[in-house]
Amino acid sequence: MKWGDFVLRLLVRRRDREAISGDLLEEYREHVRPTRGPWAARLWYARQVLSFIGPLGWGVLIGVMLGTWQLVGTAAEPLAEDTPAVMIGIVGTMLVSWTLASMAAALPSRRFTHALVAGIIAGVATMAVIDVTSILRVNLFLDEIRHRDDWVNLMARFDASGVQSLRAYANWEYVRSTPIVLAFGAVAGGVCGAVAGVFNGISRTPLARASN
Repeated sequence: MKWGDFVLRLLVRRRDREAISGDLLEEYREHVRPTRGPWAARLWYARQVLSFIGPLGWGVLIGVMLGTWQLVGTAAEPLAEDTPAVMIGIVGTMLVSWTLASMAAALPSRRFTHALVAGIIAGVATMAVIDVTSILRVNLFLDEIRHRDDWVNLMARFDASGVQSLRAYANWEYVRSTPIVLAFGAVAGGVCGAVAGVFNGISRTPLARASN
């Protein structure tokens, strides 16, 4: 499990690395692997490592993956539109990812408020990264994407604005929409967090309820 131990050490504080790494490896080698078998034990270890990623980390990771996909897709097909189907796929991926991240973040405590806050943090972080990558896409591929059909309205506003530079105008359009983008992340992430909190509550065992 060298890869897992390496990732774990990146996620935890320096002063806790040896203790957490040692305890997890001991549990894996002495109890989990002998009773569950190699594949189930590896899955268990991976889940333990991923549990150290907080909602902010998950949000940034989701944003980086979707933003990278957006940039690569535009580089490959600059004139391909952001069709409703594509946008629904992106939004659906974000919603599912935020729900899972919220469930994971709140799993130790099983508290609804923890899941709710985790969803908001993950949603805002994801949308912040996507907002940055969207602005980056404008600056990298402006000469190509300005001819896309889904840029017709922006180009019409530019022509009526009197601004000389399309690049400056397009950047301003994206920047001024940032509060709306982040608000969407907060609201949608909060809904996902609430759903995760409900699921975590439903999945609690009678023993866990009694212990609380």
